[in-house]
Amino acid sequence: MEDVKLIAKKRVLEGTGNARRLRNDGTLPGVVYGDEKEPVSVTVDMHDFEQILHHHVSESLLLEIELEGEGDISVLIKDVQHHPVTSDLMHVDLQRVSANKPIHVDVPIALIGESEGVKAGGTLDHVMHSIGVECLPKDLVEAFEVNVSGLKIGDSLSVADMNLGDKYKLLVDEDAIIASVTGPKSESDEDDAGTGEPEVIKEKKAE
Repeated sequence: MEDVKLIAKKRVLEGTGNARRLRNDGTLPGVVYGDEKEPVSVTVDMHDFEQILHHHVSESLLLEIELEGEGDISVLIKDVQHHPVTSDLMHVDLQRVSANKPIHVDVPIALIGESEGVKAGGTLDHVMHSIGVECLPKDLVEAFEVNVSGLKIGDSLSVADMNLGDKYKLLVDEDAIIASVTGPKSESDEDDAGTGEPEVIKEKKAE
């Protein structure tokens, strides 16, 4: 399904109260910034924006929007603020992008395959869920797929193992762990965890 085209209308009124009224009316407040231009406060249709997010894995997306007074521009969804309790959309930051200028973005990491260690009874621990990279807009992907099929119990995969190539400049430590496989707990470990009883230290008898 093709994404709907967002129309960003300029807004003048600021403040928490006005933002709440906008959301109640079905519009999402936001800001368009970057490319050495003054930030512009905008609103976009709440439903249209929700539909775009619904059809993608990542919230870090490149979009063509129609900005009131400027026409069509390319933007990166840089930040989406959600309500901490309801997860409702609260605000969106849209960064202007140029085709020949690199962008900094967090790309989700998707683990694929079933590791040998898990088949042997181990547990896969997905440690790092996204990775910061610098790349040109045309090279942005929704997620980096990492195959964990070869991981045995005790093995781990680091950022360096992803081999992203020259298109992407890493913004994180190459030694950072993405995923690891730990062995199954022994019966004694499970028994100790299950009892939850503190160790009793007996009072030493006086000599």
